Amino acid sequence: MADAPINPLDLLARSQQVALKLTTDVLRGVRDTAVAGVTQPEELAKQVGELAGAVAGMAGAVSGLAGATAQPLQDFIVRQRELADTVHTLAEAQAELAAVVATLAERHADAVAALERVTAPVFALVGTDPTPPKTRAAKKAAAGKRESGSAPTPG
Repeated sequence: MADAPINPLDLLARSQQVALKLTTDVLRGVRDTAVAGVTQPEELAKQVGELAGAVAGMAGAVSGLAGATAQPLQDFIVRQRELADTVHTLAEAQAELAAVVATLAERHADAVAALERVTAPVFALVGTDPTPPKTRAAKKAAAGKRESGSAPTPG
């Protein structure tokens, strides 16, 4: 149970209940003190002392409440900042990886173009047509080569 994470909302609800109970006790003490002051003056002095102790206890509870609710919220904010930094680092790594993949794609396209130049005369001798590309990018590149090679553009 000690390893269970602290839920800040549960902690806040419990601390509010404790603060409400303390406030109720203090108000009850004030009412009892007022009644005792009229009927029993020595009881009044005793209850004033008890009331002062209850108020001091309430002040301690309020400061404890502030510390109990602020720390989990502060921890949560710190964890969110760490997560934001981690996501930023991941984005930088993704950008670097994208640059490497783009370079790889350019080099592969250059290698394919060189292979096409080397094999084109052989295929022409044998009398076979090149196999049409199956990917969208390859079809687009092949269509661009056909358009630029078949019809001259007016200048």
